[in-house]
Amino acid sequence: MTSIELKQYVLDNDKLQEILKSLDCHGIKEYTKEFRCGLPNHTSSNNIAINKETLSVKIFQSDSEIIRGDLLTLIMTIKNISFPKANKYLHKLLGLEYKFKTKEEKPDKKDPLNVFKKVKRKRCITNLDDVEMYDEGIIKEYIPLPYIEWIREGILPFTCDVFKIGYSAEKKRIVIPARQWCGEENDFIGIMGRTTIKEWEMLDIPKYFPLKKYFKSLNVYGLQENYKTIQESGFCVVAESQKSVLKRHSRKDGTVVAIESHDISDEQVNILIGLNIDIVIAMDKGIDLQHIRGLCNKFYGIRNISYIYDKYDLLKDKQAPMDLDNKMYNYLLKYRVVYDENEHKQYIKERDKRLEKTV
Repeated sequence: MTSIELKQYVLDNDKLQEILKSLDCHGIKEYTKEFRCGLPNHTSSNNIAINKETLSVKIFQSDSEIIRGDLLTLIMTIKNISFPKANKYLHKLLGLEYKFKTKEEKPDKKDPLNVFKKVKRKRCITNLDDVEMYDEGIIKEYIPLPYIEWIREGILPFTCDVFKIGYSAEKKRIVIPARQWCGEENDFIGIMGRTTIKEWEMLDIPKYFPLKKYFKSLNVYGLQENYKTIQESGFCVVAESQKSVLKRHSRKDGTVVAIESHDISDEQVNILIGLNIDIVIAMDKGIDLQHIRGLCNKFYGIRNISYIYDKYDLLKDKQAPMDLDNKMYNYLLKYRVVYDENEHKQYIKERDKRLEKTV
């Protein structure tokens, strides 16, 4: 189960008190809308509040400091473990199977029949259960070395280590492994390669090319690594590229994820909605405003939705908001546009006009 499905299972089967007891929370009391209890080894029996309908969590560290999150982040905090390990802990506690199809990466062997096998009809994958994952052997053939140009851009070595960024001397590409957002820490669903050849356009070389193909539309890049920070912050910034995630992470900002496209799939929408937090759309400069509104419309009425709009022309063409320095990025984030009912109606009118012209 994904963490979203897992939380629903807890609600449907009334397992919350059992989980709290397993975490050594004490003084558990049930109220109309929430459970209250105390952190292990704390004298207070009232410093945790858990919403009974959403499993959102507040931990009152002091009168002024409140840590926000969900059931998974509560487990992460108490057990001092990562998001995947908290997910696994909960599966085991509830007696549920925690299993992903992991493929051991082995050296390629010459296959004389390979040319014929390529003719096989491709299977269309539309379900997370069908996504094949690889163990950490998939990245061992690459050099775990930060790319100097990226360091100059602000993607620092500690971030490269967390996200397992490497380099392929053979392919002259930066290696960007992708973890499935709800999988194990050392399981990967594929690898994207970003060319280091500066004249890539002139030489007709693709800027990004998958070194191990994967279904980007079934995943949200950076969500596994940033899950806890996103839950604690109460919002998630949705960008296009992996670099946006890496740049903000290097600035100690773990609220950004990437959909690896300027479109968003239904599965990605479902993943983000299931986080039960506010959504901020942050597309690159040059993406049509109506397209951005269309993305917002997928969340409208379900989650608080807003978007970053560069009305002051701080960005250059094709730049992402995350390419800006900290001060300017935070300015755009602070003064983002809230997608409201009137804008939704205006979007519908403009969409209908466009449709009429095509008839």
